[in-house]
Order: sequence, then C-alpha cells, then structure tokens
Amino acid sequence: MSKHEKHKTADHERKTLEEELETERAINFFAISLIDQTTVEEVLWDVAKNCIARLNFLDCVVYLLDEKRNVLVQKAAHGPKNPRSYEILQPIEIPIGQGIVGSVLLTGKAEIIGDTSQDPRYLRDDEMRYSEITVPILLEGKVIGIIDAEHPDKDFFQPRHLHILTSIARLCAQKIRRVQIEQAYQQTERQLLENNKRIAETKLLALRMQMNPHFVFNSLNAINKFILQNEVDEASLYLTKFSRLMRQMIDNTQTEWVSLRSELKALQTYIELEQLRSDNTFDFSLVINPTISQDTVHVPPLLLQPYVENAIRHGLLQQKTEKPLLQIDCQQVAGFLVICIADNGIGREASKQSQGNGLMAHKAHGSRIAEERLQIVNEIYGVDARIDVADLVDSAGASAGTCVTFTMKLK
Repeated sequence: MSKHEKHKTADHERKTLEEELETERAINFFAISLIDQTTVEEVLWDVAKNCIARLNFLDCVVYLLDEKRNVLVQKAAHGPKNPRSYEILQPIEIPIGQGIVGSVLLTGKAEIIGDTSQDPRYLRDDEMRYSEITVPILLEGKVIGIIDAEHPDKDFFQPRHLHILTSIARLCAQKIRRVQIEQAYQQTERQLLENNKRIAETKLLALRMQMNPHFVFNSLNAINKFILQNEVDEASLYLTKFSRLMRQMIDNTQTEWVSLRSELKALQTYIELEQLRSDNTFDFSLVINPTISQDTVHVPPLLLQPYVENAIRHGLLQQKTEKPLLQIDCQQVAGFLVICIADNGIGREASKQSQGNGLMAHKAHGSRIAEERLQIVNEIYGVDARIDVADLVDSAGASAGTCVTFTMKLK
C-alpha cells in the first residue's frame, strides 16, 4: 500500500471514529435530556427540539398514533412548523398507510428517502423538501409514533443519522413508557386517596349522626315531668328549646364543617336545656375573644357536646360544696383555634368512683366517637385537631374540676 493510500486510509479511519464518537455523544445527550421530562408532551417536544439543535436538522416533526381514529397526529415540531414555543403551525393528520410516514407506521421499519420527488408516497406539508428520514417509535413491538425529518437537499440523511434517530426513538419509547407508568401510578394513587377520603367522609357522617340517645331520652322525660307536675310554662319552654336544638343538630350534621357561631349556638341551647332539666343548679359562662371571626372560622359539628355533657353530668351535678360553674372560653392562638371547657366539678377520679359501669361506658363511648371523628378530620383535612383533658387542682392540691381543651389549626 502506497504512502498516499495509507494516509487516505488513516484519514478515513479517523473520520469514522469521529463520527462514531459524535454519534455516541448525540445519543447520550438525548438520553440525559429526556431524564428531566415528566409528561409525554414534554418528551416529544424535547426530541423535536434537540434533533434540530444537536443533529443540525432544519426540520423535525414527531407524530403520535391516535388509535381510536387510526391516524398519526403531529404532536411536536421544530423548524418552520414551530413558529412559537410548544405550537405547531397548521398541524396535519396522516391516515395509516398514507405517505412515507404512514407507510413506516404500517411496516414498523425506518426509511431514508434521498429524493422525495421520485417517491409517489411523498406528502408535501408546508413546502417541498427532497430528503426525508422517518423512524418509528416502537413500544413493546408496536408502533406508537413517528420521528420524521426533512431537508431541502437531496441525499442529506446518512446511515449515521438513521442510527442516531433509531436510538433516540428507542430512548423516547422507554421514557414514554416510564411516564405512562408513573402517570398511571399517580392516577391510581389519586383514586385510592379519593376512595379513602370518601370512605372516611361516609364514616364521619355516620359518627356525626350518632346523637346521644340518653340525652334525647332524658329531655323527653324532663318534658313529661313538667307536664305531670302541671308546670306548663316550664314544659313549653323546654319543648321549644328542645325542638330548636333538634333543628340545629340536624342542620349542623348535614355538612362536614359549620361556622363557629352556629356550633356555639347549638352548644349553648344544649346547655340551657341541661340547666332547665337540673333546676338551674349550675351556672354557665361563655367567653369568645372578639378577634375571632365566628362566621368565617369553621369547626366539625357537634364535636364538643360529649365533653360538655360529661362536664355537666359527671362533674357539676355531683358538686356539693360550691356553686357549680361551667366555663367555655374561645381564643385564637398562633394560627390555632383554642376552646377550653372547664368545670369546677368533683373531678375525674371522684366521678369514676361514684358512677356505675353503665354511666362510665356511656361516657367513654361519647369520648371515643369524638376522638375517632377528630382522627378522620385530621386525615382528610390535616388541621392538627386534638383534645387534651387536664385535672384542675386548688392551692391545697385538692381536685378542683376538669379542663378539656380543643385545639385546631385555622383553615
């Protein structure tokens, strides 16, 4: 081999090596670029844009197959078909089998056309171009789309372009598959969360509707007692307040949240009924910080009633040494609603010793329902609602009642 031939061979090998390195760099560039794309649309636009930028193409269009209508739809483009970002100028649709693009969809085999004027399948879109390269995007052996590029010069596209685009199409298909799996997973997760929320809301509704049968029974007994004792005015007053409370409770249990004003109104009516039933043996004080907007602050309905009932029945009505007092204090502290229910009753320990098993079971049942409702409310709405119960003591360390504190992040 002559020196000239050796030199020519060396130049050819060097050029081949450079082309191989450039091919690998281009494929790696596409692989890295696709990592950040999170939707199918982003994947396709990224491919179209980088075909132009990295491969020095003048035109690139990516099609996706619309399986319902059996047509290829232009989904992304770069070049003359893309005057503005994420916009295709007069997008076209190609039926399966029509044009070079439609033929590649049908066969699943890539094609390079050196002179489109000699190919009767060529479909002119915006302007005539003499070179075309068309590569299928294959997913699990099925063509789901096409990468198509054209050039005004004849025989522009070379085997290395086909190798690069085939690799890009494979990367594109893999990324689309991962995106579809991720989207399906997210959809399933959203559906699961939605189903769990509906289940929780249904359970919450059932818990809200669990009105205390003992309270209803005692109220009716109280009305009956007034009637039997011929205390008509008291019976009428009690019945009026009782019916008003029933309406309030029914109204409040129709929704998951009620205004603080509505909740406190129902709670106050309930306390007034208990005062009537117990011959006004205890006093009641309600303090609401004026900075709280009672109409815009919302709370779960009838949540505090079981704790107020416990304070009255198991604490205040057992108090013998001083005037029983129930105090409800509403404050807004560091973005939280804080409601304190305090009584100067006999305290939890003395109450436990003086009550039978039936009363204790009823008391525990009411508290359990309230705690379960709070748990569900937190799961659905994330308001960090909680109930804390503390024993009060006097200066001598003796029991001085109980304080129940409800806190909840303001919505």
